[in-house]
Amino acid sequence: MLGLFSGLKDFVPLGKKIGATKTEGLVAILHYRFTTLLLLLSCTLVTALEWIGNGRSITCIQEGPDDSWNIPPNVINTYCYIMSTFTLPKQLAGGVLGENVAGPGVGAYNPKTDDVTFKAYYQWVPFVLMLQACLFYAPHLLHKTWEAGKISGIISGLNGLMLDRNDRRGKQRVLARYLVENLSSHNIWAFKMLITETIYFLNVFGNIYLMDVFLGGEFRTYGLQVASMMQEDPEDRVDPMARVFPRVTKCTFKKFGPSGTLQTHDSLCVLPVNIINEKIYVFLWFWLLILGIVTSISLIYNCFLFATPSLRNMMLKSRAAHQTSATQALDQVSGRLCIGDWRLLHLLAVNMEPRVFGELMEVRLNYDEH
Repeated sequence: MLGLFSGLKDFVPLGKKIGATKTEGLVAILHYRFTTLLLLLSCTLVTALEWIGNGRSITCIQEGPDDSWNIPPNVINTYCYIMSTFTLPKQLAGGVLGENVAGPGVGAYNPKTDDVTFKAYYQWVPFVLMLQACLFYAPHLLHKTWEAGKISGIISGLNGLMLDRNDRRGKQRVLARYLVENLSSHNIWAFKMLITETIYFLNVFGNIYLMDVFLGGEFRTYGLQVASMMQEDPEDRVDPMARVFPRVTKCTFKKFGPSGTLQTHDSLCVLPVNIINEKIYVFLWFWLLILGIVTSISLIYNCFLFATPSLRNMMLKSRAAHQTSATQALDQVSGRLCIGDWRLLHLLAVNMEPRVFGELMEVRLNYDEH
């Protein structure tokens, strides 16, 4: 088991490489690292059938009056898995397990009058989880494309932990000269960064909608129903997990008998994979809810920063370790900074030691004065 999951870390690294520049915040990491890894783990867990049900996604049973009536197990299992199984909505509540129902939604029924609900999406769960993992990682790839290595290209090694003073001064002069000569030329780049943050916001709620459509409109209230179920009477409550991901279902198989007449076989099918599916989607419901709230707050905060120059200047001052000379330099240059210049300086400040960033602001001011 550990060997199976350990390979995923190569696809979604959790740690930051030594010397790598940081261009995205915590919210982005929650999306493209943790959520992507969570979905890949879920996909791996669902497809690892050797842990449950003797390696089978479905096991169906049926008995007839003699051996000629019975269908080979591999045939009935394959048929019911491909053609989908069903449950009876009227049997979800009110039945007594072991007396008139074999499980939630599984009991005697009249094909002509009773409504049935077909369950076939369990075949697609691994594919949908993999698709969602790709969707959560895609904004990060877009960010890397639009950011184009700008920060790592101009930082000139000033994000290192140990720098010789003379070497540091030389690199600071080169970077300060770049900042002065390219003033007001980073606005489009900065707005692209904001667009990727907006895509993160749209992506999380788009995935919630995708899950809801995939599960036939059941996902939007799935977590709330599971939580509220704990407060209800066990004899009267309808388990939402058993309704959305039934563990026992029915399957109808028809074939021609020895005399050429059509025989109808009513089979009872066990879906052990749904034991895992129901837990995965409960966890995903709460995780995506939390992620959506955090992403919304982050997007509102970033939009507020874009519209408030004084707050942006205050953030840069906090990164300069309250060095008096650096603070004065920021006060003098902040009035000439466009949104793109501020975004660039902020990312530089995030990746540098506070003292190194403060010295850079002093050097930059000297270039302005000359």
